[in-house]
Amino acid sequence: MLRFDSPVQMTSRFAYEDCHIGGKDVPRGAMMLLLLGAANRDPGVFPEPQRFDVRRENAHANIAFGAGIHYCLGAPLARVEGEVAFAALLSRLPRLALAGGAPPLEWRENVVLRGLRALPVTG
Repeated sequence: MLRFDSPVQMTSRFAYEDCHIGGKDVPRGAMMLLLLGAANRDPGVFPEPQRFDVRRENAHANIAFGAGIHYCLGAPLARVEGEVAFAALLSRLPRLALAGGAPPLEWRENVVLRGLRALPVTG
């Protein structure tokens, strides 16, 4: 799920040294905006990137929590919290479903942190 719709959509980094990325020269010290949400939909890494598939073989290749020295320190805790929360939610509400006739989903107006304003459900 993190690959399909990353909660953190964008972050920034400064180039540690002169480099060449995507056909562009990036000088040392230049700030770069990294679009994590777009990278997690890269068709070169994830075939059919718009398809939601929790059993995708390379799901672990997502960068929702960053990578390398910038990997999110709280990622293990977030994964455990998600596992516990979804298990508890589905065990307590086995008929959980999106509410029919609900208005279209509205996203919060934030280009960095993605999330719904509300998610109408029935249980």
